[in-house]
Parts: sequence; structure tokens; C-alpha cells
Amino acid sequence: MMLHDRKPGIRRRSGISLIEVVVACTLLAVTLTALTGLSARMAARTRNIGVIEQRTATYFQEVNRIESMPYDSLSNGRFLVTDSVKSGNIWYAWSYTVGAQTFNSNPTSTSSYRDITLTVTPRTTGATAITGVIRRAKPATYNSFNTP
Repeated sequence: MMLHDRKPGIRRRSGISLIEVVVACTLLAVTLTALTGLSARMAARTRNIGVIEQRTATYFQEVNRIESMPYDSLSNGRFLVTDSVKSGNIWYAWSYTVGAQTFNSNPTSTSSYRDITLTVTPRTTGATAITGVIRRAKPATYNSFNTP
């Protein structure tokens, strides 16, 4: 008895067919198209996060500037003016609104304060402004003899 590798009349396959190549290419094209769309959305989100990050940095830079200014220089419009800065390819503009001086009377001391509204706006489409209120109090004056 002799063992045969093949049965008579049946041909053996020696490669892949054209339809298998077409199906594989189609699956690859669909997958790459989906990945391209995903990477484009991620790139747009990364750009948006960069704009938000720089807007927030500009906002806190101006907050620090307001906090370091003497209280009496807040009322005149000489130091708190609308201005802008360019970071990367985007301009960021800020503006101030200085509130009226308010007196807060408590049993220990009398102090006054001002509310300063700061708005930082990116000059690009799709980006929103950030607004905050900074309350600056006038430091209480004390004398060395502790008398009124």
C-alpha cells in the first residue's frame, strides 16, 4: 500500500487569491482612514489646549502684576490699561475694570478695598476669554505707638 500526499483530481493551493488581497487592502484602508481622523482630532485638541494654557499663563501673569502694585496706583488709569502680547502665533489681549473703593468696617480695624475685573481674550477663532475678579485691600496703617 502506497501513501499519497494528495488525492487524485484535487489540486493543491500554492498561494493567496486576488479576492483575499482585495479584502486585506480594504480592511487596511478603512483602519488607516479611521486612524487619520483620530490623529487629526487629537492634533486640533492639542492646539486648543496650547491656546488655553497660554491664555491662563497670561491671566496669572497679570494677576501677579496687579497684586504687586501699590494700592493707591490702582485707581488711576495709568498702570491698568488694555494691552496685548503675542505668544506663538496668537495674540492675547487683556483689559481691566476697576471698581469703586469700598469700605469694610469691622471691630478691629477699618479697611478699604477695590474689586478689579481682569479679562484675557485670545485673538483666535474658537477660543474663549477668561475673566476673574481680584480683590485688593488697602493695608491697614499702624503706628509704632499703637494709637489711633
